[in-house]
Amino acid sequence: MTRSLDLGARLDRRKIKIAARGAEERRRHRRVRLTLAGRGLSPSAGEFTCTLVDISPGGARISSKTPPEKGERVVLLFDGLGRLEGEVLRAGRSGFIVRLQGSQRKRDRLADAITWRFNMQRLGLDEDRAAPRKPGRGRAKIRLRDGVVIQADVIDVSISGAAFACLERPRLGEVVRVGDMQGHVARWLDNGFAVAFDPSTDRS
Repeated sequence: MTRSLDLGARLDRRKIKIAARGAEERRRHRRVRLTLAGRGLSPSAGEFTCTLVDISPGGARISSKTPPEKGERVVLLFDGLGRLEGEVLRAGRSGFIVRLQGSQRKRDRLADAITWRFNMQRLGLDEDRAAPRKPGRGRAKIRLRDGVVIQADVIDVSISGAAFACLERPRLGEVVRVGDMQGHVARWLDNGFAVAFDPSTDRS
């Protein structure tokens, strides 16, 4: 009886781990709206101009007046995201959907780049153009509840929060604004603090 219970507990834990991994994978592959002008190349359309509509590390929706055909392999170039390759899953008159291909390492790097680009404008970040572009580079203006504005270096940023390096550290729980985003100070760091953003209905 005990062995049966132990086996059941192990199976339950395994199911929980599998479900957790699946949920994390779905979160990482959730598409976000990101408008970027770019260029593409395909066998049927040749070189064409296009605009990114939304993207995840696993796929993207592209707007184009000269879309490639379904099943074709395409190469895409977008500022800040680099070279993307994939297969056209669906195509119409005004655009197409592509399934992106690449190694896990490339997908992870793309996920970071997507997050950075997604948050740059929303957070009012000033990108450090003297340095190579990569997630976690830039300066942000953070407005405290009393109206005081502090400047901070961005350590890292995600869809749900960001970490900043600066001498000032607002109180834990204090409401702050970063660009168009509002959140609260979630924790202190050795060289700054982290902010958790409030949920927004237009994040998709």
